[in-house]
Amino acid sequence: MQIKINGQTISLAAPEPFLSILRREKIYFPLYCGGRGTCGKCRIRITEGSLPITTEDRQFFSEDELKAGYRLGCRAVITASCAITFEEIQREDGFYVPPVQHAESLVREPIQRQNTAEAYGLKPDKDSRMPDKVSLSIAVDIGSTTLVMALVHTDSGKIVTEYRGLNHQRSYGTDVMARIKAAVEDGQEQAMQALIRQDLAEGIVSLLKSADAPIEQIVIAGNTTMLHLLRGYDCRGLSAWPFQPVNLDFEELSTAELLGESPLGENCLLKQTKVTLLAGISAFVGADITAGLWGCGMNRNEKPYLFLDLGTNAEMAVGNRERMLVSSAAAGPAFEGGQLSCGTGSIPGAVRDVRIQYGLVRYETIGRKPPVGICGSGLVSAISEMRKSRMMDNTGRLSPRYASGGLEIIPGKIVITQADIREYQKARAAIRAGLEILVENAGYRMEEIEALELAGGFGSQLDIAKAAGAGLIPEELAERVHILGNAVITGLCMYIQCPDQEGIRRMIQHTREISLANQPKFTKTFLEFSCF
Repeated sequence: MQIKINGQTISLAAPEPFLSILRREKIYFPLYCGGRGTCGKCRIRITEGSLPITTEDRQFFSEDELKAGYRLGCRAVITASCAITFEEIQREDGFYVPPVQHAESLVREPIQRQNTAEAYGLKPDKDSRMPDKVSLSIAVDIGSTTLVMALVHTDSGKIVTEYRGLNHQRSYGTDVMARIKAAVEDGQEQAMQALIRQDLAEGIVSLLKSADAPIEQIVIAGNTTMLHLLRGYDCRGLSAWPFQPVNLDFEELSTAELLGESPLGENCLLKQTKVTLLAGISAFVGADITAGLWGCGMNRNEKPYLFLDLGTNAEMAVGNRERMLVSSAAAGPAFEGGQLSCGTGSIPGAVRDVRIQYGLVRYETIGRKPPVGICGSGLVSAISEMRKSRMMDNTGRLSPRYASGGLEIIPGKIVITQADIREYQKARAAIRAGLEILVENAGYRMEEIEALELAGGFGSQLDIAKAAGAGLIPEELAERVHILGNAVITGLCMYIQCPDQEGIRRMIQHTREISLANQPKFTKTFLEFSCF
């Protein structure tokens, strides 16, 4: 039995779910609903042979589309030879991962020299050769979507080179809750651990090409779910109240414990390598935020700052060296392109910016490739432009001209519908309500915040003026936004140069988590920010 996927022929020994074939062949497309058949984003088309029509297929496709061969890939089981096509193939080289260091990124003082961006070398050290005796380390940021790694001079914290790739656990769902479900309910924890181990091994191999000295240490940060899956921990404690992680403290491992049975563990450059997993704060505010807060210096500032890492689960913090409050808001998948009629991830061809002038729509795509959909930054940009052009009112309702068909970015191909705007409003309301409640609980007013530290890959792609225009960030802070880029790698570079575990533990001890769900004002504030 054979199956053709976009022209690639694959032999099958027995009937097999379509998803398992894709995973084995390293062909990935986003599972925004975790493969439950509820989002309708994994459209495939049968061009030869046939596939049974499922109940979920009938929910998302018209009779004409079903006759034309359209199905949901996540529900399909291949039982006979056939040919299948679909548009969104996301291989390792197809997903856009922003560079480690954003051009505007700056780790501010407190005035100690070792706390400056220059001292920590947050740009690749391309102009200098390695000294005769050098100590090297590797910094690793395991994101839900991407994997970013940097080869670092241990003594100076300078980046020698970097590696950027995809976290292939994405094939089990785009958000942490989908992966927790896959681990707890579907028994896929070992499969996901194997995927991230393989991804890490490939990244390490790439970095070792630039290393002419042994690797002293590998330091890893990620959200709590990513680190649990890496370690093979039971994720049941993360799936329900009271959300108890197996471990949040620092962990020291060997490369064998990190990579399992990978032959890479025998590499001479890794023989004496120590692996450290950074400490996290809570089940939903993980070691990646620990690294980001440490890197941007909030715990060393006299004045209050606001920290925001945008994503499906938006983490936020407010405070100074005296104390910090942290929280997380479930923004949903809109910023990843999920639940949007023409949404996509940050892949080549994704619309990343929209401009509307005199009713004419112009756009820019990632890599300047032919358009395939609209990603999160493109959605924010479009919402801002639509508001400015009065295509919607303050409730988000489209004007009569666009009410039925939405705004066509590309006629007949990419459109922003009323439902898309509602998805954005929910994401925006969750984030803004979280920020307002966090700042209020800390005893500040928004205008008293010194600056907003915007972290993460999505944040680095945003046009700040448009983010403010779309109501995503407070207008009071629009002129005081610091784009940090990958604040996780920044913090890890600082830790590599000066591994102050006790300092990080003190920072965590002075940090208190606010559960938005338990805040009496959250629902009211959420509803207020549902409107523009």
